[in-house]
Amino acid sequence: KRMITKATYVGEGFTRKPAKFERFIRPMALRYKKANVTHPELRASFYLPIMGVKKNPNSPLYTNLGVITKGTIIEVNISELGLVTQTGKIVWGKYAQVTNHPENDGCINALLLV
Repeated sequence: KRMITKATYVGEGFTRKPAKFERFIRPMALRYKKANVTHPELRASFYLPIMGVKKNPNSPLYTNLGVITKGTIIEVNISELGLVTQTGKIVWGKYAQVTNHPENDGCINALLLV
């Protein structure tokens, strides 16, 4: 088995496969559901839920596994910020880039891409 020693994101309905069929083990302690996201224009930080991993520049395999490293583009749920489009719809998800090393710090800090 291959143990992943970096911060990961797994979806809401994630269940592990039986050990016999499992290739990669993602430890519970390194799984994250929320990130500290800074809005560059408002100059404010918010603790927002992560919706998914969009792209990890270190490896395409990391993108598929949901591994979060520095530079990873993650999708965050910004509905609670109350941002509205020109047509009046509430903005649901936006992308943010991770600015720290989550496996060392124990938290995920990201900058919202506007």
